[in-house]
Amino acid sequence: MAEKLKITKLKTGKDRISSLPEQAINKILGSLSIRDAISMSFLSKGWRYKWRSMSDLIFHSDSFSRSERGPPSSFTRIYLSKVHRILFLHRGDIQMFKFHSSGSEVINSEVDLWLVYLVVASVQQLCEEDGTSLSTSDEFWNDQRNFSFSSFDNLKEFDITDVHGSKSELRFIKYILGKAPLLEVSKIKRLEDNSIW
Repeated sequence: MAEKLKITKLKTGKDRISSLPEQAINKILGSLSIRDAISMSFLSKGWRYKWRSMSDLIFHSDSFSRSERGPPSSFTRIYLSKVHRILFLHRGDIQMFKFHSSGSEVINSEVDLWLVYLVVASVQQLCEEDGTSLSTSDEFWNDQRNFSFSSFDNLKEFDITDVHGSKSELRFIKYILGKAPLLEVSKIKRLEDNSIW
């Protein structure tokens, strides 16, 4: 029997994991960190783009290896660039987008582009974790085309912590809340007093 299995494997060129249904493969990838899921693309040609259909995109500062050389600001730029590239290459719906950048100020123009990607990907959960300041650029608000694209029709949960209370942050929050007709849960926590709005 073992010899027969070996012969079958050689004839088909597939291993057991690659033969699993797409739903099972997505579940396996979903249990891995984003870095490990992307690393799976090196297994074989069949796995090359599997990560691109992951439904949960969870980014932490340790999602990618940190070079000991260079200042922290350099790492932040590289990290944000990788998040942007992953969103750009992703195909399919996103159930959860969770982002944390260890207290770094996120570049506003990056958030502008992320919003467009997340709307197209029908995001259902949008979460920002401790220490990240998310806001959009003034250019985003001045460009009327941004108000004509689809709303967050599928967004059911919006969770943002450590809100600093800046005008751009509050405008960002108001924009998200106004564009989410199916929103069921929204958690907005202020930085100063840990109060939830």
